[in-house]
Amino acid sequence: MALKRYDIWDKTSDVVTPVGEVLTAEQWIERYPIAALITTVCGQKPINGSFFGVLGQMVSMYEQQGADFSNAKTDIEKLEVIEAFEDARNEEAKNSVSEETRTADALEDLVVLTELQNK
Repeated sequence: MALKRYDIWDKTSDVVTPVGEVLTAEQWIERYPIAALITTVCGQKPINGSFFGVLGQMVSMYEQQGADFSNAKTDIEKLEVIEAFEDARNEEAKNSVSEETRTADALEDLVVLTELQNK
């Protein structure tokens, strides 16, 4: 599976910020010192600062939501699990009826029933 949203920052590549600023690795680390110490995740293609996260925290958060990392041994495999989990969740949400829609449908049903009772 090719990664679509995230990539592991290699601590040497320039990072493009959401406002178009291009920072060298040194400038990025100066801005975010934690990036030099741990595995960090950035938005990808090219590496960019639209997203900046800590891989360990992301894994923990997604495990709590039900993602299965049991077969993910490398950092890239962990990102693949996260992206697949997000894709499945987004597809599920796209195919489900929202709470607002269910509420609107129920209100419409009440209006129709009230009108039928008043006739």
